[in-house]
Amino acid sequence: MITVQCISLADEHARRAYMRAQLDACGLPYRFFDAVRVDLGRGWPDAYARDRRLRHSGVDMRAGEMGCYLSHREVWKAFLAGDDQLCLVLEDDVEIGPDFAAVVDALCRDTGDWEFVRLTGVFQRTAYPLRRLAGEHFLVDYLEQPNGTQGYLLNRRAARRLVDYTADMAHAIDMAIDREWEHGVNIMGVAPGPISHQESFETTLGSASKPRLSLRQKLMRELHRAGGNIRKQLFLAKKRRRLGDKRTVR
Repeated sequence: MITVQCISLADEHARRAYMRAQLDACGLPYRFFDAVRVDLGRGWPDAYARDRRLRHSGVDMRAGEMGCYLSHREVWKAFLAGDDQLCLVLEDDVEIGPDFAAVVDALCRDTGDWEFVRLTGVFQRTAYPLRRLAGEHFLVDYLEQPNGTQGYLLNRRAARRLVDYTADMAHAIDMAIDREWEHGVNIMGVAPGPISHQESFETTLGSASKPRLSLRQKLMRELHRAGGNIRKQLFLAKKRRRLGDKRTVR
């Protein structure tokens, strides 16, 4: 019913050993997915929508960001090519907490109210609890997404929509996932998360330094963002009304 994929570069032996020890202890069947490595010396990847990216952000994506993006997308495509109804995706730098297996089991046993669930996030956001999963962990919804792709579950509908939506690469993959108002997948989460980021591993995304933008580039970026922001705010207003009567947690 569920496929478990851990995204990892083929030569990241320390990371794989770290994840293998944790996943073996959980008793979940899993496999490693060889992450995509992008070499910009060979040119831009075919999927890279560079004009759109520069209009929105003003700077190119990093090679590591592109590899991460393409890796997650390939996992979704492989999931859809099989028969499993659910897919658990993990990156290779997460620390698995003691309630991880129980939270995953609870989500798998009751799939009627979710289609994509983050198991942790980069930022702390206000969460709207929907139901208890295991221990102190709740299925939650968000107005402002916490970002991150360290670990999540998704069903086949979500995977199909995200594969279609991400055909053109213009955002980092977690930013693309966050854009609910465009792809139509409700992105939920678990609070507190049953996994966390393992800080001892260095990032494989590359340097986050950004070049200075000219005034014209900044103006073009803000004009491009303004158009999409109207649709986002309409979406958030509707979602805010739906979630407004729920108790919030942080």
